[in-house]
Amino acid sequence: MKHLIFQLKKAWSLWDGFWFAPQNLLGLAFMRIVLCGTLLYMSFMRFFNLEFFTDKSWVSKSNALLILPELGRPGFAWNFWPDSANSPMLTVLVVLFALLTVGVGGRLLMALAWVINIGFIYRNYPVNFGADIIGSLFLFYMIFTNSCERLSVLNLFREKKSFKSSDALSSMMIRMMQVQIMAIYAYTGWEKLKGASWWDGTALWSVLANPQMTTMDFSFLREIPWVIPVLGYTTILFEVYFPPMVIWHKSRHIWLFMGLMMHLGIGIFMGLMPFATVMLSTYFLFLNSVALEQKIVSKLDFSRN
Repeated sequence: MKHLIFQLKKAWSLWDGFWFAPQNLLGLAFMRIVLCGTLLYMSFMRFFNLEFFTDKSWVSKSNALLILPELGRPGFAWNFWPDSANSPMLTVLVVLFALLTVGVGGRLLMALAWVINIGFIYRNYPVNFGADIIGSLFLFYMIFTNSCERLSVLNLFREKKSFKSSDALSSMMIRMMQVQIMAIYAYTGWEKLKGASWWDGTALWSVLANPQMTTMDFSFLREIPWVIPVLGYTTILFEVYFPPMVIWHKSRHIWLFMGLMMHLGIGIFMGLMPFATVMLSTYFLFLNSVALEQKIVSKLDFSRN
């Protein structure tokens, strides 16, 4: 009985430590900069397409939520402002993302930015891209973290020589974001296995052969056809096995490097760089913050020593 109690206490200690133990916030700060910087860019670009979020887009405000599948439809409209207020609300959102990118605002401004951002997304859901959806998802997690503790311009004016570690809520959200990105990769990988074109190796060709979906002409790949299936199978293997390979420390950096190359390729050759940077922002959560501290923080952290 004593042995059983000891093992239970040990298991609980490991569980508690995994979710709630204090963590170095440097990786989270890098994620905040990349994520909020990307959302800042995308929000600014909405100024050139504000008509998509009015009745001119053929989506009336009263019917905006009906476009969504019933399972994912919110109980109320987050877009609480009239269409005539889109421009000032978007201006507020751009300012909020600019402040958060440089580490000003913390949880309160993060929550306000998420509410306004999700309001625009739900106003006309079909005009949004994967970067909007995934970005808003991780922005929601960031609300519950003290992500502005590190790499903040406010540290230029603070007489501090040390930084706080994460509180229990921040630690839990960091773990949740790690689990979330692993689930996203695994789910998309298994979903690809449902498609016959992924099994026969031609799936990527339907994308690369379409000039409307790429930034350059890939017709030369007809001369080296084996490249297409190799890239396709590698993509599936990367996504399906992402969770165990980033958990295992010996393969973690290899898998993160593969992800970096994959997303840079998507960003450069398909013109989807915002999606790439949103996804890559989460990679900082898997890096060794102590190593980051030793190698580059002295150059990037705005603090007085």
